[in-house]
Amino acid sequence: MFRFVVAYTIPGTASSATGDFDTATLTATPGTPALYTAPNTSAADKDEIKLTTAAAFNVTKSIGIPSVSAPGGGAWPVATNGGARSSSASCATAWSAGLASSTTCQYTVYTLTFNNTGGAVGRFAMSDTLPSGMTYVAGSAVWSSAPGTALGDGAAGDPAGIDFQVAGNTLNTVVATLGQNVTQTVSFVVLVNSTAAIGTSTTTNVAKFEPANVPLTTTAAAIGTPGSSTNSAAYTVVASYSIAVGTNPSTAATAVDTTAGTPNGTAADLTTRPSVVAGGSVKFVVQANVPSATAVGTGPYSATVTGRSAGDTTKIDATLDTVTIVVGSLVDLTNTAAGTGTSSVAGGDLGPGPSPQPTTTNSTDAGTGTVFALFVKNNDSVNNTYSLAASQSTSFPGTLPTGWTVKFVASGGTCASAAITSVAVNAGVQGQVAACVTPPATPSPVTAQKIYFQVQSTAVASTGVIVSDAKTDAVTVTAAQTLSATLTPNNSGQVAPGGTVVYPHTLTNTGNQSCGAYTLTATVPAADATLGWTTAIYLDVNGDGQIDAGDTLVTGPQAGPLAVGASQKLLVRVFAPGGASAGATDTTTVTATFTGPASCGAPSATDISTVITGQIRVLKTQSADVTCDGVADGACAAAPLSLKPGQCIVYKVVATNEGTSPVTNIAINDAVPAYTSLSATQPVAASRCTSTGVTGTALVYAQTATAVSCGSAANTVAPSGTATLTFAVKINE
Repeated sequence: MFRFVVAYTIPGTASSATGDFDTATLTATPGTPALYTAPNTSAADKDEIKLTTAAAFNVTKSIGIPSVSAPGGGAWPVATNGGARSSSASCATAWSAGLASSTTCQYTVYTLTFNNTGGAVGRFAMSDTLPSGMTYVAGSAVWSSAPGTALGDGAAGDPAGIDFQVAGNTLNTVVATLGQNVTQTVSFVVLVNSTAAIGTSTTTNVAKFEPANVPLTTTAAAIGTPGSSTNSAAYTVVASYSIAVGTNPSTAATAVDTTAGTPNGTAADLTTRPSVVAGGSVKFVVQANVPSATAVGTGPYSATVTGRSAGDTTKIDATLDTVTIVVGSLVDLTNTAAGTGTSSVAGGDLGPGPSPQPTTTNSTDAGTGTVFALFVKNNDSVNNTYSLAASQSTSFPGTLPTGWTVKFVASGGTCASAAITSVAVNAGVQGQVAACVTPPATPSPVTAQKIYFQVQSTAVASTGVIVSDAKTDAVTVTAAQTLSATLTPNNSGQVAPGGTVVYPHTLTNTGNQSCGAYTLTATVPAADATLGWTTAIYLDVNGDGQIDAGDTLVTGPQAGPLAVGASQKLLVRVFAPGGASAGATDTTTVTATFTGPASCGAPSATDISTVITGQIRVLKTQSADVTCDGVADGACAAAPLSLKPGQCIVYKVVATNEGTSPVTNIAINDAVPAYTSLSATQPVAASRCTSTGVTGTALVYAQTATAVSCGSAANTVAPSGTATLTFAVKINE
């Protein structure tokens, strides 16, 4: 089981006449092919959010020591979320001072925490029906508003303000008034029954509650069926062990020693051979008891059995019984043939597992599998076959982290080997398999992701039950070493015969390793080169997007390195021949070719130039206007700015006829950038829309809430003529 929380943000402007604000459907599906065949491959749930100005209640259920005093001001029993069940069916189910867990009786403490997150006080109701593996301890419930005072359990006896009643294993609570932003608790003790199932199936439940105000007629005795559920709160029951040795036949109840280790002498604990013929023989069995504290893997241990004649004490004989090694279970899963320590502590894998820490941690690149050796020792007296499984938790069958896969292969295999699902191991023999664990190709680095492996017998062992063992390993994922770069963008533009056009490009290291030396080329097709098309590449030193005196003409290889995430701005100038025909096009291919061991490939981009006789070039520059007075604080340039919300930017857009023929009906249109608005103070009117070399209808400035323009319906721009639009915007606060 994987538990998670989904948080929703409700905007401050949200409203709903009915109180229903919105719903969300959550769907979970496997990210990778499942290791196990399951009856369903997806699950969905729906969350509904209600808006209200009335009371709104939330409840959570948890195990732990409450912050308020126990009944009578005493101490609560130790509250754990897992352990053995009670071994007796006659444990106390009524509160008394000093009530505590013991080797016979197991108790724990639950707390129901409820609060009002709504807009008004309200009457609150909840009900908790305990699962079959638990019994409510009568008189143990305490309300946080009356610490140390036991709730009445019945129709009376509760502190003022709360109605608490218990019917069987159902606990009903009604709080008369729960104020806004007030949090309260009800805590109580439960007995973990001797009949509780191993695991959580009979010791997990959710409480029910009404999320809104309930009528004044609602009482703990007539609470109805609340409509909302809390989280589940699980107590994990672990197995406990005991042993009884007796005659055949006998039972555990009749054969167990009254004083451990001393036979009772009763018929169920006594084996008698009534007679023996002189000279014939008698068979007997010696049973050796291995203490539970004996370390797994130790040995040999021996016992000497001596026989002495009662009639002639000089006649004596002995035999030796030896156990070679102590094993932890009937099947043992380890990373090595000899195993590593005991699995009850640290990272050992001998004996029953899994260990709290990994025995083996492998490192691998993202997307690359890593192989774990697994040894399966059959400590039983019968042959068996064991199924193989993996999980990201101690639960089996389980799941793996999103995008991860595990494939079991034969001993000595690799990640490319054929998959297997089980391994056959003869009695007393150790088999070997391997597990290929592959993380996804593009995760963030991961340190010691735990992976649990399990073997489980496909047939019963000599004890008549299915046996299994699990172990803990881990994988550390490092980022894959990648060498890559991009050259962007692809451009298109216009150029007059005999003119030039400049295209900006950015070379960026997109890998996680530095790129080495590289060569920059800008190549035109052979036919265009014959006609006179030529190119030149510059390093845009100041990053303003224009070729100026500070920029460097590229005449040879660049030494590098280009660091991770770094970029180099480039300017490619394309020269059109004087005799180029209008409409002709040229495609220039710009390439950065990396060489040497740190090669990041040969990324490229294209610049498409179209010949026109009337060519308009548009250049947009900017300047800070910190005080928002409509006057640029300095010369406008293409360089980036760094300003704060509430400050202003002055933009200047210049359109120039760089062609050899006039152009008509010029108009500059620009949109207000995102997260800005037109400044209340614009540049002086005379500078907002200006021109040189323009005849016909005069250009005029216009603006809307989101756009500005400079143009007219009928105008002519002579060669070298210009139109200039200037405006100011304010960065949103």
